[in-house]
Amino acid sequence: MADPLADDSPRVTLGRFELVYRLDVGGMAEIFLALERGAHRFERLVVIKRALPHLAAKRSFREMFLQEARFVARLNHPNIVQIHELGEAEGSAFIAMEHVLGASFRDLVRTVVESEKPIPLGVVVALVAQACAGAHAAHELTDPEGKPLGLVHRDISPHNLMVTRTGHVKLLDFGIAKATELGIDTTRTGALKGKVHYMSPEQVLQTKLDRRSDVFALGIVAWELLTSKRLFKRDNELATMQAITSGGAWPPGDFREDVPLVLSQVVMKALRVDPAQRPPTADVLRRELEAAADAAGLRHGLDEVSAFVSELMGRALDAHEVTVRSAVERAKRDGFQPPAQVPERVQERVVSRSETMPRASLAAQASRRLGVRPSQLRVAALVAVAALFLGATAGWLVLRRPVSGPVLRLAWPPIIDSAVLAQDLEPLRRHLETQTGRPVEFGYAGNYHDLAGQLLDGGVPFASLPPALFVRTQLKDPRITTLAVKVVGGSSGTDGVLLAPEDSAITSVADLKGKTLCVPDLESTTGALFPRQAMQKAGLDWERDVTVVVSGNHLQVLRDLLAHRCEAGGTYSGIFASAVTQGVDVAALRQVAVTGRSPQDAVVAGAGVPKAEAEALQRALLSYKPPSGVTAMMERITGFAVARPEDFASLREALTPR
Repeated sequence: MADPLADDSPRVTLGRFELVYRLDVGGMAEIFLALERGAHRFERLVVIKRALPHLAAKRSFREMFLQEARFVARLNHPNIVQIHELGEAEGSAFIAMEHVLGASFRDLVRTVVESEKPIPLGVVVALVAQACAGAHAAHELTDPEGKPLGLVHRDISPHNLMVTRTGHVKLLDFGIAKATELGIDTTRTGALKGKVHYMSPEQVLQTKLDRRSDVFALGIVAWELLTSKRLFKRDNELATMQAITSGGAWPPGDFREDVPLVLSQVVMKALRVDPAQRPPTADVLRRELEAAADAAGLRHGLDEVSAFVSELMGRALDAHEVTVRSAVERAKRDGFQPPAQVPERVQERVVSRSETMPRASLAAQASRRLGVRPSQLRVAALVAVAALFLGATAGWLVLRRPVSGPVLRLAWPPIIDSAVLAQDLEPLRRHLETQTGRPVEFGYAGNYHDLAGQLLDGGVPFASLPPALFVRTQLKDPRITTLAVKVVGGSSGTDGVLLAPEDSAITSVADLKGKTLCVPDLESTTGALFPRQAMQKAGLDWERDVTVVVSGNHLQVLRDLLAHRCEAGGTYSGIFASAVTQGVDVAALRQVAVTGRSPQDAVVAGAGVPKAEAEALQRALLSYKPPSGVTAMMERITGFAVARPEDFASLREALTPR
């Protein structure tokens, strides 16, 4: 049966749920914001988790996918996200669940890092205590006959815990949960499930799990909320797993002086390598945390959490709520839309301490604690690492070079939707990490002006600049150096085009007089500079003869044209080849004129970047070839080429002040 998201209709439904936009996509499922509609004009926002179409066709996967919902649908607890419905529609297995308007624990920590103000100790206790309550409810779940399921979440992390403005915590995503008592295990042999930085030692070693594995993960969450640092994040996965299995955790008081000893002791008890030495249940951990807070005179109620979240995240939550409302209204008017932006990455504080014990001693210590031989530990660790490094394509083993050192940051312009761009660029990001041996982070600027400002101010060391923006920025600071230019679809250049709806009366640039023109950004080469030059040649004045509307990116220009928010639009020719993948019907648009020829975007280094670092990134860029079988949805980057000054000569001449 056809994929409903491939339907040409802007209205996309799964049963009685109308999709608003896609929030995220992973290896097995995609997440959507949706509207549930019912009788008497009933409406409410829900979140839809939909199995990816190529997996949904497999009966075994569909059963595994729906098993998650069967587990959680039977849970009725204020600290667990509520399941509204599980089912299948148009060949797609899906779960409809409660929409939680709040911030993840990871968002809290990231914002705290930026503000340089720690989370109040009592608030940490209240947050983790609620998380414990939700986990304990899941652990206590029974089947319809009353037999314990022995459910283990196996993926408790700051990413899967959310807190609302009212201070209530919700535990999310039971996608890899395991019912131990009934022998239900969705994990394939040799596969390591969960986020490695939040795994328990027994999870890393792939030995038998019970609820105490989740207790260990809750201990990590508590530690990181207290310190605003990452506990087990290391240079590579193997080092992370060695730290976990060898007891590589230090008291949170070593990193935050005001943590009471009694609270530190409770957290460290949850982080013990031997499960028998941890609190036996999440409920015991909750009670021990609250008793420690009471002994230290800490206030840890809902009011304290609510006040903190409102102060720290209030504006962000307000903005998100406005965005959601706008998206819903737009979806009601125009149908399904992909997301416009994704959150930018924030630098995380990683624990940094010198190891005082040789690795062999650490392995021996871990083997004693876990009751296994050192050789078993090494073999289990190697199996786990191999599982982590397995590529997405069956039959291929992708060994990635370990990365270490300072992060290389490269900022990108909003040429298309940031979420789509981030997905398209992931193979490139991984390639750059492999070639440079350094961690690489991509950021996505809100507009062209901000991107140039960040590069000029030293906020980002590297950036991909559209051609005209590159010339303008280099004119402001000639020390900016060009590393490479993109090659898209085999070409190092692109054409600017002027588009209009198929039924429009506009047939030439001269017909733009008195019309509304959509552009992706006022500093866009193909979207704004070329249309402006074409209008000048046609005797029109950019300032007086057209009304300019800034759409935000090239893909949005097409959407705005189709929605008749403007009568013409400036963009680049390549957008036609891939816009259909985002549900944009380019057949309803036609080309009015080719406005100019431009080189592709240039990747540049800022003025303060060391020469050796710039050259290393340049070599990595020039060696890039898309992985076999990987095709980008929109940005079809097929490589990079050495930048030639003559390619930008005409732009430089046009933009140099006289």
